[in-house]
Amino acid sequence: MNYFTLLLLTMISICVNTQAQQTTSQIKGSITGHDNTPVAFATVILLTQDTVFVKGEVTKADGSFLIVGIKPNSYRIKIQNLEYETYITNNFNLEPNETMTLPVIKLEKSVTQLNEVIVHEKKAMIEVHPDKMVFNVASSINASGNNGLELLGKAPGVIIDPDKNIILQGKSGVRIFINGRPSRLSGPDLVNMLQSMQSDNIESIEIMTNPSSKYEAAGNAGIINIKLKKNIDLGYNGTVVSNVSKGDYARYNNGLSLNYRGSKINIAGNLNQFNSDNQNDFNDTKEQSGFLLEQKSIGLNHNEGYNFSAGMDYTINDKHSLSLEGRGVMSKGSGISKGTTNIISNTGKDPNEILLAASEANFNSKNMNYNMNYTYTPSKTSNVSVDVSLGNFSNDQKTYQPNTYFQTDLSNLIKEVNNTFNANNTINLWSAQVDYEKKIKKMTLSTGGKYSYINTDNEFAFYKIENSQQVLDVNKSNNFTYLEKVSSAYLIFSSSLSEKVNLNAGLRIENTSSSARLISQLAIKDSDVTRNYTNLFPNISLSYSNKKNSELSMSIGRRISRPNYQDLNPFETKLSELVSFKGNPFLKPNYTMNYEITYSYKNKLVVSNTYSVTTNDFVSILEIVDSKGTFLVPQNMQRTTNNGLSLSYPATVSKWWELASFINYNYSTYSGQFESTVINLSASVFNFRIQNNFSLPAGIRLDLSYFYLSPFVWRGSLKIDELSGIDIGLKKDFFDGLLQLRITAQDILNKNSDYHYHGNYGGLNIDGVLSVDNRRYGAGLTFKFGNQKLKAARNKKGALDDELNRISKD
Repeated sequence: MNYFTLLLLTMISICVNTQAQQTTSQIKGSITGHDNTPVAFATVILLTQDTVFVKGEVTKADGSFLIVGIKPNSYRIKIQNLEYETYITNNFNLEPNETMTLPVIKLEKSVTQLNEVIVHEKKAMIEVHPDKMVFNVASSINASGNNGLELLGKAPGVIIDPDKNIILQGKSGVRIFINGRPSRLSGPDLVNMLQSMQSDNIESIEIMTNPSSKYEAAGNAGIINIKLKKNIDLGYNGTVVSNVSKGDYARYNNGLSLNYRGSKINIAGNLNQFNSDNQNDFNDTKEQSGFLLEQKSIGLNHNEGYNFSAGMDYTINDKHSLSLEGRGVMSKGSGISKGTTNIISNTGKDPNEILLAASEANFNSKNMNYNMNYTYTPSKTSNVSVDVSLGNFSNDQKTYQPNTYFQTDLSNLIKEVNNTFNANNTINLWSAQVDYEKKIKKMTLSTGGKYSYINTDNEFAFYKIENSQQVLDVNKSNNFTYLEKVSSAYLIFSSSLSEKVNLNAGLRIENTSSSARLISQLAIKDSDVTRNYTNLFPNISLSYSNKKNSELSMSIGRRISRPNYQDLNPFETKLSELVSFKGNPFLKPNYTMNYEITYSYKNKLVVSNTYSVTTNDFVSILEIVDSKGTFLVPQNMQRTTNNGLSLSYPATVSKWWELASFINYNYSTYSGQFESTVINLSASVFNFRIQNNFSLPAGIRLDLSYFYLSPFVWRGSLKIDELSGIDIGLKKDFFDGLLQLRITAQDILNKNSDYHYHGNYGGLNIDGVLSVDNRRYGAGLTFKFGNQKLKAARNKKGALDDELNRISKD
């Protein structure tokens, strides 16, 4: 019996025993309107004769309700619905083990009629909290039609570099969470997952640059939590979404979401189809070892598939709740590139050549994740949470990579080197976590532990094509396995030292055990690399509030980033005959000390200063091989520093114009020595984003945003020129908000589609440009169906919410 099954049986046993200890008294009833039609989704509140809240329910579609597990006492019932007058029954007595059926309750039409009962809760584009910044995606028209990775690039302080690495306030090593749980994937696998997500399914993006000790210490730049949309409307409802955009290539996605929410149970599911083409063109010049290499390549990546999920939240009773969730992504695609490289000898000792190289890759991937959460709240001052997650990821890729060398006039063939290789990898992971929190007057103690396990198996088969036959090259084929186990525990103490000063101090301890093993017929010295290390990660924050306008907080914390397993495989993967990727099994984890001070004025103007020092930072270095070729190799850079200053301010300019601005400045240094190559770079990076939201006549809303990014460092060794962009979005609602039309235009000036890069180190001088398909025009439709009207009661904190706030859980 595995741990997951044992834990599930234990929780079920607890729930059953808890239910068995309760009485079986219950109350039945039904509610109709003045015309004898059933009243669905009315709030039914059970009160004692002293008007103390006991339980709440919601009527079903047929107007019936059932309240179970009630102790003998004297009660009365209060009925509320937006369209009817409030009704309160007379007091009645409930005996032990009694099933009481009340007479049919008829409600009278409300004297005050509402012309509109749907309340749209408008959130600010950017919200600043003491421990995080929130980018409310649902408030941005321009976000529609983007995938998850593109959307992250629009978040304050976030940059997506040309390798699709996520950089937060000048630092790489960001940990991605989905709905509060770590995604576990990294590198290309994480990129594929984010690109399969659609912005229309994302509610908000939470950015935590210095998270507390409760969170895993992984991610030296902090944590980005992607919160997916969750329908809070009672009853049955659903949403259909469709988006299409066109740049040089087309993309589209379609989605269906279904939801049922009752008083005790919520069941939701969604299915999304995506289909996209992404441009990836290179044009660069390299000078190395007496050769000039002029390369031009055109690339197109195609990705299509399905993203789906299903989940259930069940409130067993006032103290016990259970949540089950499953998510999956199934996709397939291809990557095709064709390139020409002029090979010119600057010394005249070697003949000039032209290389025609291509790459044709096809892949299939599957990513499945399951989660179970159980929460026990024995009193209003304490709670226990148990969380178990399982995941499986698989990816199969086949690549054909032909290379043909000609003389410069393309008349004489010099040689052909044609290869094909298959890469199959699987990831199995699971984790279990227990958290406990106890409030004692003005103090709160939190503690917990977590165990996570990740196992990867990667098969790489490399074939030479000789006489139209595939011949296995045993020297370039291998099987690479990686096992990582992390055990951790934490303790957090938080207290109000005074009315204005609060302290939060935490300590996390993590033990990491990892084993990387390479199986190959080629004997190498680094076929087995095993590590076991234990680290302490303190986190302390102190905050001050004058309870009027100003808040000041200071924090310090230590974090870690572990190498991606793809970067540990020491064998090479050819991108062309002259460019290859080669892993490094001796990559060490990197460590970062983060220091942060933040000032907030009236919860609007927020100024933050951060400073961090990272040792053994991850960078990718180009190394010369065989005079003409280059390896892209992950390395540890000895030391990087980052000093950042950020400012955000939302403002209401007028009743028809709202503005949100975010400004970020970072000064970073990169210093390291790799054999004979010495890198010593510094960069001042400035970026800002201004988002304008206008209310136009006829109910049209307009989003206009502008961003600017100054030159920044890429791969720790290259510099990329400045970028900027303007996005425009229009939105119009029809049929009382049930149908929404969106029209978008991104990067309309085409200033965010070309990455110009430069570098000069280790005998390599490089200058080039990467072109992508960012200038796009699109349209989207959203249609809502089912019950949508009770959202008003929820957003306006209706009667049931008021009573729930009064409930005693002692």
